[in-house]
Amino acid sequence: MPSDSSKPAAPAWRATGQFTPSLASKAGLFEETRQFLQAYQRLGDVAAARRVLVDGELPQRARETRETIVKVIQQRLTRWSPPDWVLVNLAAFALDTSQASLPSALLLHVTRQDALLYAVVQQVVVPHWYDGERILIRADVQRFLDLAQPSHPEIDGWSHATREKLAGNVLSVLRDYGLLKGTARKEIVEPMVPDTVAEHLVRLLRAEGADEDMIAAHPDWRLWLWDTRRIRSLLSALASREAVV
Repeated sequence: MPSDSSKPAAPAWRATGQFTPSLASKAGLFEETRQFLQAYQRLGDVAAARRVLVDGELPQRARETRETIVKVIQQRLTRWSPPDWVLVNLAAFALDTSQASLPSALLLHVTRQDALLYAVVQQVVVPHWYDGERILIRADVQRFLDLAQPSHPEIDGWSHATREKLAGNVLSVLRDYGLLKGTARKEIVEPMVPDTVAEHLVRLLRAEGADEDMIAAHPDWRLWLWDTRRIRSLLSALASREAVV
């Protein structure tokens, strides 16, 4: 009989609990993440994809930098033990350069795996959007951290420099993945989300254990600034296609 240790780890569908300042080290790494997923699609193995990127497929000159980049990408996409179909889907999105498939999928996945980033979108970006306030600055993220500190005392242990870097990188990540635009001034925009990526979220939520009513009302849709009408339209169209199949 195989031991329990030989069994694949159960997926950790989303990050919960303490906030971490992991985004202070690297921002979106969009093109590097695309390269990682394309290597995975080509090789069919996460370890092999990591190896070829570290060995030189990434353009950064220093091997240590390439190792750090791949480590960050894996922390975002693979450390939660996703089912194989998740990475297969992400690799397909990475190959589709004509649509916003990959940015919208990374906005979903990277945010779900970072409790702080998820909270910033839900508690800062979304309220700004519905209040008609389109501009976000670092001070908005800093203000959120100040307000969150009583329930997240771990924030108190972060240095001023870490908080400053974190605030900037949070905005940069959201820009890289299509929720914001701009350089010095970041403006909230509704991201382009192809149907294939929206259906990917439905499959994620079903696998996570959500029933159809929970899926329709799930806060994950707000990562894309979707309202109830758009969610129900997508779910209705999907149900019709599934009924035909």
